[in-house]
Amino acid sequence: MSLSDVVGNAGLAVWAEAGLVIFFGAFVLVALRVLLRPRAEMRRHASIPLDDHPGETR
Repeated sequence: MSLSDVVGNAGLAVWAEAGLVIFFGAFVLVALRVLLRPRAEMRRHASIPLDDHPGETR
């Protein structure tokens, strides 16, 4: 019995599939969060690196 036989029969595929499902769920949540933000808020966040005083409101 070789190591590849032991690992192949250990039933570890479930963990790989669970990780894939968790990653996909997190990706969808982040994508929805980004896509559902108001445009004005996104423009304000985009301009932060260019502002001399980012803490001030306009």
